[in-house]
Parts: sequence; C-alpha cells; structure tokens
Amino acid sequence: MTYFLLGLGSNIEPEKHLELAREALAKEGTLVALSPALITEPVGDTFDGSFGNQLAIFQCELPAPMLKHRLQLIEQSLGREPKSPARKTRDRTIDLDIIAEADSLEAARKIAPEESYYAEVYKAWND
Repeated sequence: MTYFLLGLGSNIEPEKHLELAREALAKEGTLVALSPALITEPVGDTFDGSFGNQLAIFQCELPAPMLKHRLQLIEQSLGREPKSPARKTRDRTIDLDIIAEADSLEAARKIAPEESYYAEVYKAWND
C-alpha cells in the first residue's frame, strides 16, 4: 500500500466542503491521519474568501495518476469546475492535491509541503 500526503482546500463554505471531501476520500481508501483544518488567507488577488486548508495522509492501492483522476472526480462531484487553466484563479468548493507519495506512514508524516498555505497547516500539525 502507498501513503499519499494530500492537501485539501476550500474557500466556499470550507467546513462543509472539507467534510464532504473527507467522506468521499474514505470511499476510495483509508484516511490514516488528519491535520487540524486552518483558515488561511488566499494567495493571489483573485479569491473572494479565506481558505479552509487541511492535510491528510491517505492510504490506497491506486497508483498516483489514477488517484489524481479520482480526486478530480471528487472535486467535480462537489461542484468544482472541470480541469482548465482558468480554474486555478477561481474560488473553489474543494481543491484536492497530491503533495507527496511515501511508502510508510512515518515517511508521509515527515514530508513538509512547499506551498505556504499547506506549510502553515503542517507547522500547526507538528507543533
């Protein structure tokens, strides 16, 4: 089994959409660990609201490309527009990112995300 460090983000009803995303992920594999969800300021000037961001360690048998496809389907089922270049600058119900892949839970927990919003969550998770 592979462990993935996932980033979850939402700036449209974040509490609701983070919960719905976690429920959908649980149908695809096992949520092994969850960080606290933090409210972070958006990066860039195209967003209307603050983001709820959370990290998850997710275990599944899918290879990364197939998992990425499943994450995109979850995003769409929760109201995010299909993949397009413009969607990066728009408000979103949910954003699910594969940050890293590891072969153990311990290794996945030690991966510090580079993105500032996930780095903030990682720091709070490990303090």
